Order: sequence, then structure tokens, then C-alpha cells
Amino acid sequence: MQMQYTQTISNQSILGIIRRFCSYIDTRLTEHGTHVAYIIFRMIRKTGQYSHEELRDICFAAQIHDIGAFKTEEVSRMLQFETKDVWNHSFYGFLFVHYFSPLKELAPAVLLHHIGWKHLKDQDHLSDKLKDLAQLIHIADRIDVSMSLGHMTWEDTFRALEQGTDTIFAPHILELASLLDFKGTLDEEWRQDKEYADFLTQIPLSGDEITAYLKMLVFIIDFRSHYTVTHTIATTSISYELGQLAGFSEEQLNLVLCGSLLHDLGKIAIPVDILESPGKLNKEAMTIMRTHVDHTEEIFGGLIDDSIVRIALRHHEKLNGTGYPKGLTAKELTSEERLVAVADIISALTGTRSYKEPFPKDRIRTILINMKRDGHLDSEIVDMAVWNLDQILDMTKIRCRPVLNIYEKLWKEYDQFLELKSGHDKIRFALSIQEPISPVLWP
Repeated sequence: MQMQYTQTISNQSILGIIRRFCSYIDTRLTEHGTHVAYIIFRMIRKTGQYSHEELRDICFAAQIHDIGAFKTEEVSRMLQFETKDVWNHSFYGFLFVHYFSPLKELAPAVLLHHIGWKHLKDQDHLSDKLKDLAQLIHIADRIDVSMSLGHMTWEDTFRALEQGTDTIFAPHILELASLLDFKGTLDEEWRQDKEYADFLTQIPLSGDEITAYLKMLVFIIDFRSHYTVTHTIATTSISYELGQLAGFSEEQLNLVLCGSLLHDLGKIAIPVDILESPGKLNKEAMTIMRTHVDHTEEIFGGLIDDSIVRIALRHHEKLNGTGYPKGLTAKELTSEERLVAVADIISALTGTRSYKEPFPKDRIRTILINMKRDGHLDSEIVDMAVWNLDQILDMTKIRCRPVLNIYEKLWKEYDQFLELKSGHDKIRFALSIQEPISPVLWP
């Protein structure tokens, strides 16, 4: 049976989720990807160079072009008009787009979106189309930095761009930019442009494409810390196994899978130093950590089925009202919500943290039984988990192994990339990454 993670998620929904998710990477990047995508749309919509499907995919790639930006110091460099060495986030983003999105062919443009034209134009092994796409993102990126962060007018912004003609920016792409005419802020312009909104939603994405985008976001979250690499897939796998044991219908299983897949999206807003805190979190850090549920709700923004939203947002609630964020009680929590809460706890107990190794199965059983006794967790679901823990964890281990392989491979490639000195060697190395990676065995 093929589970449908995203059966109720539309183009508009997935774009909204990605848009909000990207804005949480760093508060200074709020709507940056959206603005860049919109600027590119305005630049090339009437050129006839691209089909509607190609233009949609280019806009999606532009939306996520800074998906690899997770270090504060590098974000600071990115947001200077004259960018310096920003290879790190470009390559990290390239890896995620290359491996986890439906946009593999556009990944090199993400890699090269800060490369000056005088270096880019001499890369004979790159196609003209790829060079143009990289420059489109580069110029649109600089326009937004100038107008949204520098509060410059469009006229002043374009004059600044012209100073980099044929050195930083390609003349023929600047010519496309010269046809733009922004009267207000970029935020006002894209929100009021009905043509743009209609365009992004008129060509449906497939269910597999939407699922791939969501899984990409999940990997970006989990891969931020080596302590959380397999947390989401483990939670999803455990939820699926428990749902089958509970005799859930296919519809219930689909809801559980989607809710568990998305339950930690808001952790993108949690600083890495808290995710990797040495020791248990103090009160202040725990308060910040708990906001991930609120951020998840904000990322959803009314775009997902309410049943899925509730499952995702209630994984820290307890039957006796001692959970968070709302302190709900048993009568307010469905079987699906209770089940994912148990799965999340088991996933956390089996995971490594800075202050603990994975707990042995007997200790996990004891903790679950004690939480059931104290009125935290559903008795029937805990009993099922305790009795079938070996089977559940064996299957979950099988599903998690490929994720660990991917994580190790990505960081090995990332380290190799950073060791290279010249931009030419970095580009060659990145574009040589073609071999497939092990498929992830999601339920």
C-alpha cells in the first residue's frame, strides 16, 4: 500500500509553506526568496525563452536559493551588496536541491548564484542556460538586498547594478533588469500582482513533487544538528508501525504520516546552539525550544488540512493537561494525536543527544510505563508500543540507516568542497557529484 503524505496539499499550499520556512532561516531573510523569485518572474516572463513549467521551476528554485544559509556570520556576508566569500551556503543549498528536490537540473544555478560574471562566463564546461539562470538569481538577489534591506529606490538600485556590468553582472541579464520598473516596495509589488499568484498555481505539481519538497525541508531541519539526523523519519516510522498495530484505516494512516512528517518544521527557527546545547536545556533555552510548535503553526498558515495540523502541533500535549503549548487534556486529543505523541517520545529516547546515548529498550519501556501511570500518555498505545517495541525499532532502524548514510555523504562532500581553494576547482567538484544516493525508506 502506497501512503499519500500530501494528498490534500496544493501548489499554493506547498509554496506558502516553503516561503514561510525560508523566512525563518534568519529574520533578515524574511521573504527574501519570495522577492527574488518574483523579480525573476518579472524579468523573463515575456522573453519566450522558457515554457510555463520551466518558469515555474525557476521560480521555485529562486524561492529556495538560500536554503543552505544557516550560519549567522555567513548570512551577514550575504546581505552586503558587494558579496564576499559565500561559497559555503551556496554549496550546502546545492546539495539539498540536488539530492532532495525535484529541481536537480537547477541545483548548479543555486551553487553559482553569487559568482561574478567575469569568472562565470569563462567556465566553458557550463551551458549558457545555466550561466543565465545563475546570473538571474544573482541579480535578483542583489536587487532585493538593495531595495528591501538597503531601502534604496529602484532607480538607485539599478544604477548600482550597472557599475558591475561585465564584471559582476552579465550585460544581457542586466538588460532584462533594465525593463523592470518597481514603484513601491518589492513586498507590496508581489503581493498585489495577481498575474504572478495565478501563474504559480495554474500548473499543478504532482503528489510526488510536493512530497519531495516537504521531505527536503525535513532533512534541512534534521541535518542542522548531528543529534537530530534521523528524528523525523524515526518518528514517522514509529507512528506508522503503531498505527498499523492499532488497526488504523488507510485514511487515518495517511493523516498520521503527514502529521508526523511535518511535526517539527518550526525547529528551523530554533538556534543551532540550543539544538546542540551541551547538557539539558536551562529554563530560558527550553522556553525558546518550545516555541518550535508555534513556529510550525505559523509555517502552516492555514494551508493544510486541520486534522494534519492538529496531529503535528499536539505531539507535546499530555492527557493530564501538563503538556504544551495549550495544556490540552485527554478529551481534547484524538487517537491519531495521542499516537504521534508516543512515537515522538520513543524517537527522542532512541536518539543520541549531547547529554545522553540512546536508551536501551528496557529503559524505554520503563519510561513509557511510568508516563502512562502518571497520566501523560494513552494506555492502549503505550501497551502496544511496549509489547511490540523490538519489532517497531527494528523496522525503524532499517528505515533510518539510509538517512545516516546520506548525512555522512553530504558532510563528507561539504568538507571536501571547503578544502578546495580555487572557485574553478569548487565548481568542477560540485558538478561532478552525480552518483545517486540510497533511497530513503519512508513508510
